[in-house]
Amino acid sequence: MPEVAQELCADPTLVKSPTPEDIDAPITMDDWDSIFKQATAELEDENWDDAGEKWYTLADAAHEAGDGVKEALCRGHVATCFIMLGTEYAREAQTHYHHALALAEEADDHDLQVDLLNKMAGFYSRLGEVHRTIACLNRLLELHDASEDTEAQLHVMGSLAGISYDTEDYEMAVRHYMDVLERAKKIGDNELIGKVYCNLGIAHQELEQFDKAIEFYSQSLELAKELGNKEMEGLAYSNLADAYSTQEEYDEAVDYLEQTINAYTELGDKSAEGKARAELSIAQHHTEENDAAIESMEQAVKLAQEVDDKMAEAERLMQLGSLKLVAKNDNVSAESLLDQSIKVWRNIALLMRRQLLSEWQSEQQMSDNPRAVSFLQQHAAAYTMLQKALVAQNKNNLALEAAEEGRAKALHDLMVLCDDLEWETPEANVMSCTGMQELAQQQQSTIVVYSMVEPDQLLYIWTISAAGGEPVFTTVDLEALSIQHDGNTVNGAVQKLYETMAALSTQMSCRGPAQASDEDVSPQIPSADDEIAELKYLYTALVAPVIGQLPVDKDVVFVPHGVLNLVPFAALKNESGDALIKSHAMSVAPSVRTFGALASRAAAPVSDAALVVANPDLLPQFELEPLPGCEIEGQAISEILGAENTKVLSGPDARMQVVVQEMQNASMMHFACHGQPGILYLAPTLPTGDVEEEEDEEEEQYDDGLLYREHLHYLHLPAKPSVVLSCNYSAAGSITEDGILGLPRGFLAAGARSVLSTLWVAPEDSATELMKNWHTSAKKAYTEGSHAKSLQAAMLKTMDKFAHPLHWAGYVLFGNPSQHKASN
Repeated sequence: MPEVAQELCADPTLVKSPTPEDIDAPITMDDWDSIFKQATAELEDENWDDAGEKWYTLADAAHEAGDGVKEALCRGHVATCFIMLGTEYAREAQTHYHHALALAEEADDHDLQVDLLNKMAGFYSRLGEVHRTIACLNRLLELHDASEDTEAQLHVMGSLAGISYDTEDYEMAVRHYMDVLERAKKIGDNELIGKVYCNLGIAHQELEQFDKAIEFYSQSLELAKELGNKEMEGLAYSNLADAYSTQEEYDEAVDYLEQTINAYTELGDKSAEGKARAELSIAQHHTEENDAAIESMEQAVKLAQEVDDKMAEAERLMQLGSLKLVAKNDNVSAESLLDQSIKVWRNIALLMRRQLLSEWQSEQQMSDNPRAVSFLQQHAAAYTMLQKALVAQNKNNLALEAAEEGRAKALHDLMVLCDDLEWETPEANVMSCTGMQELAQQQQSTIVVYSMVEPDQLLYIWTISAAGGEPVFTTVDLEALSIQHDGNTVNGAVQKLYETMAALSTQMSCRGPAQASDEDVSPQIPSADDEIAELKYLYTALVAPVIGQLPVDKDVVFVPHGVLNLVPFAALKNESGDALIKSHAMSVAPSVRTFGALASRAAAPVSDAALVVANPDLLPQFELEPLPGCEIEGQAISEILGAENTKVLSGPDARMQVVVQEMQNASMMHFACHGQPGILYLAPTLPTGDVEEEEDEEEEQYDDGLLYREHLHYLHLPAKPSVVLSCNYSAAGSITEDGILGLPRGFLAAGARSVLSTLWVAPEDSATELMKNWHTSAKKAYTEGSHAKSLQAAMLKTMDKFAHPLHWAGYVLFGNPSQHKASN
């Protein structure tokens, strides 16, 4: 990735607000200076409430005195205080900013308008509201044009270009940068011209206009040499190398990288030199100069250690290990280097956990831990390469431990915090092979761990038996299997399967946003006889290699990886056409550790308290039809669970705020409503229109009724409930090394012991049938059987009436609670 000249992509600067002395209007209000100074002091001490109240008072006084400038100044400060109080006050901040700006415009106060627009641009930028940010910047540019403030013009134009680049609108970025270039040439600012050349090159490279990119990089290089600016020179060489590498012209890339290294060596910039040497190593590997590539990467590792850059050290150790494995078949050295890389990452992950714990203790709330998810995603290759190195040495159990450690770590961290457990060392949450064997025996479940080492080429499978003994390791050559099956692939089969299910669902009433359909086509009920070849292909690839290791009397826990998270294992069919669910009860888990944590939660006492949310009233702009079948389902589930202990919320009563409150006490939750990946549609909380009633309410927060996955992470569910999500795509979401980022993850992080959800649509009639069957059976699972066996029984009974897999196969169970075999 080429390097951007950051000065031209910065967020809008928040300039200091004018003080009373800057304002021409005479101060006529009593105690103005005194209160203003007090408010300023409160702000400096971070007493946002007190400061805001004082400025609010000053704003009212200024309004009474007819002093619009002072009122604008104070309302701008009130907005700042609301921002500092948190994003939940964004609406109030926005209101005060716009009021202040209108007053400043009315008074034609140029400096105050600039101040407010700068702050508003920064405010909207942090909220991610790109269009409003751009609108503020464009207005700023007009003001700077009017005052002929060239420096400010360039700054705003650079910010506009940076926004275009960040939003991947590279053509607009080029236009903005060309405007900056024109003005920079007029004032003769060669340093700025060089940076603009650099950024123009990057924008053209993103547009795959490589000739133009190289032309601008070369102009930047030429100017850097004229100016004697080694830093700009190194950046230009680095970007030229990247442009040639992207086009797979590695010989040219090697030449430019060597010159990059010379420039940064002369500057004494070890961090930049190390980065260049790592990139040189990769280019040398592509030119088959593997000895030189290994030497370059070794130097890059040493430089990272010298500057104490742990992230770079771990990354380069991983790359060096991969080189040893791929280029030299040196499995022993590769294992050692990859293990060193992972140890460094463990320590970084420990710091991230401590930060997460600190946030939890200070705010008593958890986020989705996005930093850890991103961190895992970036460094997944180390665990994959380590598995290959270990398997090459027949160290299959150690490879299993590496596969397990590399997944669902961020989710596990959230679950540990939720359950009030602690970490002691970086290795404390690394699960051993022995630990996995003990868990399988204790839970009397067969655990099947998948690792997609090379997508659609190589698959590793470990089967951990409930009867004890060493895990059985299986390798599946997916590339050879694809050749045998006319080019079919696992990824392709999963995609085609979902396309088939989506097409079949278009003529049905389902619980989520409607799929496009032809209104003239009569509804067609899919037949069980409809051949879905993908189900047999996926069985051949994923289940057939291990079916002999799966006793029918033991629950199976599938631990999928990558795209396999989207596989409906229950529906996979053998050569005889029999679905796997007919012989095996099953559940899934993001990792073996999370399965163990969920098993531990199953030991928590279970109350009779239940919550059923059915057919909430929705805002009309969502354009979603009411679901009367959900209301019928809710009443039926209430009767099964015991109406006297079940809280049923439907229609306008199923407001998100009420639902979230009721969730705190329920041991069983059932949601029968509209949904889509990562979102449940609940009833909104809106103003009633009764002024007296609203004044009596204690600052009720209004909302649109959407419960997002991200919101669930802020909850703490002490009852450790079982959760049922009877709505479209409730199990779907983005696939990462941390599993699927969907609703189940949010509930598991918040304390749920299990989540039953669906990978695709939930047709109205069959969903109700399956849910009634499941709840009837699941009531017994805490003392006998399991939720997996309950799901198996429910699916088989539902198949008698709705035989096609569309109706039952999408349901997946995360966790498999059963108190009688709960972990201690």
